[in-house]
Amino acid sequence: MKKLFLFSLGLLTFHLSKAQITNPAPYCNASFDDMQGFPVDDHINSVSFGTLNHVTNSQFAAPHYVFYNNLSVPNFTRGTSYNLRVNFTTAGGCGYGVWIDFNRNNLFETSEKVAGTTGTTFLPVGGTPSINQSVLIPASASLGNTRMRVRIVEDDNYHLVTTNELPCNASTSATDVMDWGETEDYTINITSSVGTNEIHPNLGFLIYPNPVNQQIYLAKAPSIPMTFQILNPLGQLQQSGKILPTDGPISVENLPNGIYFLQLFQQEKLVGQKSFIKEGN
Repeated sequence: MKKLFLFSLGLLTFHLSKAQITNPAPYCNASFDDMQGFPVDDHINSVSFGTLNHVTNSQFAAPHYVFYNNLSVPNFTRGTSYNLRVNFTTAGGCGYGVWIDFNRNNLFETSEKVAGTTGTTFLPVGGTPSINQSVLIPASASLGNTRMRVRIVEDDNYHLVTTNELPCNASTSATDVMDWGETEDYTINITSSVGTNEIHPNLGFLIYPNPVNQQIYLAKAPSIPMTFQILNPLGQLQQSGKILPTDGPISVENLPNGIYFLQLFQQEKLVGQKSFIKEGN
């Protein structure tokens, strides 16, 4: 009996380890609140992209977010276009969006939206519409595993303003969590043109002072020319430029107080990232 119990426990552990998860971390929250407890069946039926072909034909359980980390990871080559096909079920006026974290900074930036409704365009109501679109993997995309997000959204208050869907809920407040829909995350792998991953060092540089008021300095960064970007927590570019670490500091005095991410690039390849706090304004 004890052996049978241990065998069953082992099987359960194996299956749980292979199951999809509902925690989006380190990416942002994209769940739904089924406003006033009234569920609406707006969902993703299938996603096809490259060798990824995932069919559910159902809405994932509330709060309707899932990360399918249990699937075979498809490969995508930089500089190559692939056909993206998504099939939906729409019960109301829905928009949709698809994002790929090309620079692997754990943020879905505006420039990384590869498909989606914009302006006043909605998906057809009350059916199973499909979208077909060619998606180019940029030559500058960072190599390795990254996240792709597919999202369908119906929200009466939000859609009175826009159908340009966002990848995340703006906050955890009732007005900022979208009412109905579904979000699915996938892992994809970006490779070089020869089909193998290039190895880029993750620079162990330091930022000081941190928090900072006017200027930040870099320590332990190589003395070679690099470019930098400063992003806010929404992935929006705030500042960029060229830097040689031995030349001096980066001025951040014009940034509003808050949390930021400093990214360093060598020949358009992300090689390091650090967060810092701007305060003192």
